[in-house]
Amino acid sequence: MESSLSSLPPVDLSENRQPNLYASSTIPFSLATICVVLRFWCRWVKRTRLWYDDWLVLVACVCSAGLTANMLWWIPRGLGRHVQTFGPNVVEYFSIGLFTAELTYTGVIVFVKFSILAFYWRIFAESTSIKLPIAVMASAAFMWGVAVFLLTVLQCIPTRGFWDKTIESSCNVDSQKFLFAISIPNILIDVILLAMPTPYVLKLNLRSGQKRAILSIFFLGGFVCIASIMRLVAVVTEKTDADVTWNLINQAIWAVVEANFAIISACLPTLRPVWLAIRGARHRVEPSNAPKQPPTIGGSSQKRTPASWATLILKSAANATVVDNDSDSQPFAERGVQSVSHDDLGDRLVPGSQKTMGTAEAIPLSEMDDRQVPQRQEGIIIKNGWDVQYSLSPPKRDGA
Repeated sequence: MESSLSSLPPVDLSENRQPNLYASSTIPFSLATICVVLRFWCRWVKRTRLWYDDWLVLVACVCSAGLTANMLWWIPRGLGRHVQTFGPNVVEYFSIGLFTAELTYTGVIVFVKFSILAFYWRIFAESTSIKLPIAVMASAAFMWGVAVFLLTVLQCIPTRGFWDKTIESSCNVDSQKFLFAISIPNILIDVILLAMPTPYVLKLNLRSGQKRAILSIFFLGGFVCIASIMRLVAVVTEKTDADVTWNLINQAIWAVVEANFAIISACLPTLRPVWLAIRGARHRVEPSNAPKQPPTIGGSSQKRTPASWATLILKSAANATVVDNDSDSQPFAERGVQSVSHDDLGDRLVPGSQKTMGTAEAIPLSEMDDRQVPQRQEGIIIKNGWDVQYSLSPPKRDGA
């Protein structure tokens, strides 16, 4: 090995891509873990029991944790730097890290595929035609996983000879050809899994927009196929010289990204309650600088009244009396206006209704005209959505 290192061309030993490896290992894993936690939270909120797809993706997340832990152990021991930068044990550490990464990566990919197939089985349970494709793809994923596991363990006989070069062993597997061979069927299985639900979603009794929304969620898993292809490109373009800790960087990055984004893609279709909760919270929070629309009162009694600045001034807790004379936000507070909530206003300000609120009276716009104004002794006069007046003294009657 020392002769191989001495034959390497001169390189800049200060080159360092370890920050890239740290980022690609921790950030995708954190996102995958969050998605798995949210998936279980959604099941708890919906009060539905956990099924096989949930447990399988949890196992995949555990394997991903092992992959990430291995990367964090591997990086400071040489990965991401030129091999000449480290001591004589760098090749042994590299082989241990590669062996562990291959096993944990295989676990993530296989269990994610099983989880996706179990999810398809659960949501398309009434469709018997999808059960055979699911069984076929599950068999293909299982055989792929077994083949990769056996090739990884039996690269050298005994297995220890893969990283311990001091013992006699037989190593007849070319690592680069091995990684290339397992990438092709993995990509094909991913593409088939991605397209499998399409014909069944199109048959659902839903609007076209809803079908597109469902398919878009499934197609978000296409990034996993892209990551698999990028990993294959890294394998093909990888150099075969002795600078192994530098040559494997791109392949390591895309392998970790692919594994974790596979978990994220498997969880996305189950996270609808999270989206509904976020959307509901966003609708409940009204921006302070949002323009207020004038009310349109006088329509059907079943419709809610849009809030204007006039109704928002009157808005407070039901039957609460405002007594703060210095408040700029409520210009009518100085007269002791008793107000109601916006929901109450929507129910009360309807045609044919006149509700008294303390000393102020809100009148439907559909019934408001100049002849009705003198009949009000004192209160707020609403001529339209943007014209609100306060009448202090009673108006004079004709002939008085």
